[in-house]
Amino acid sequence: MAVKFDRISNLIIVLVTLIVTSYLIEICSQLIIKKLPAYDSRWVFRAKKPPAYSDSPYFSAEFMHESSNGEKGKFDDKVRRLVNFEGKYINVIDGHRRTAFVPEDAKNTVYIYGASTIYSQEVPDEYTIPSIVQRKINEITTQYKVVNYGVSSMNSEQQLFFLHETTLKEGDIVIFFDGGCDIIYKVYNDYEYGLNINTLRNSEKPGVLESRILPVLEKLKLIHFAELLKYIKQQSPPLHTRNAEEVNARAIKASENFANNIRLAHQYSKASGSDFYHFLQPSIFSLKSRTKHEQFLIDNFLLTPPGMEFVYTHSIDKFANQSDALNADGIISVDLRSVLDNRQGEVFLDFAHTTGRANEIIATAIFSMVRWKR
Repeated sequence: MAVKFDRISNLIIVLVTLIVTSYLIEICSQLIIKKLPAYDSRWVFRAKKPPAYSDSPYFSAEFMHESSNGEKGKFDDKVRRLVNFEGKYINVIDGHRRTAFVPEDAKNTVYIYGASTIYSQEVPDEYTIPSIVQRKINEITTQYKVVNYGVSSMNSEQQLFFLHETTLKEGDIVIFFDGGCDIIYKVYNDYEYGLNINTLRNSEKPGVLESRILPVLEKLKLIHFAELLKYIKQQSPPLHTRNAEEVNARAIKASENFANNIRLAHQYSKASGSDFYHFLQPSIFSLKSRTKHEQFLIDNFLLTPPGMEFVYTHSIDKFANQSDALNADGIISVDLRSVLDNRQGEVFLDFAHTTGRANEIIATAIFSMVRWKR
């Protein structure tokens, strides 16, 4: 009888200990969460009119609604294709973001291939890089119309895929503006072929934390502890981005593939009698100095993926070296990493995306490097 009583007593002690420990963990988690930096996600942050939008005449709730909903696409096993959209500020026509200021009597086409920075969902049609390039061309000639081939998340290999679908003619101009998504998807995310329907499906699979641990904690009413674990995971760099040797190895491979894509794009363009220009894009990490706000954008892991700066700094010089090698081979490749060093005011919304003032600077740099026929 005494033995049975002792077992019951021990069981009660264990249960009480577990309950008290769980309660203490929950209380401590709540206190820790209150002291952690609170960051806004992309659209919550942008809706509050951050400094980069301070002098943007178009900024409004209506614009933000179009900005967050106008860029839709469908993935296949190679690329992502845009879905048409009609709005006051943002329009996608025949699978391409609308270019403003296009002359009716244009004889040749300027195709600008890139990712989200070329698509530019952060601004209305008139403020995208391709539209600004078009406006500047119109000041010297009406011979060209610009087509915006910007599609979010596409790297140089996927741009090449789109180019091969394009029928060029003599006198056309092809512009590749890239580097960022090659680093993001091939080095940071370790996707060999970039973002497509297959890698997207794999990336959406929940991990052990989301599928097993958090549901149990929520059933046990350890809500704050669950939130703390989610916060820790969100702000932690992925394991495969922490080893410099592994990152360097992926960067070397990605940069070599990148250069090969540019060579093939140049070859395809020249075979049709078209001119080809390549531009290595800037980012917040390539600035020679940062403002406090720019550092905040990097620190906010909901705007800049944790570990991205580490990966970028271990990768970008390899891409710049490939750009130099392309020039040595007679392919015009312009390194624009420093193009925003003399910016006036805030222009970044996160580590990669900018508003109208930065787009104006970038478009001017692109325009000035191209040999236009008048």
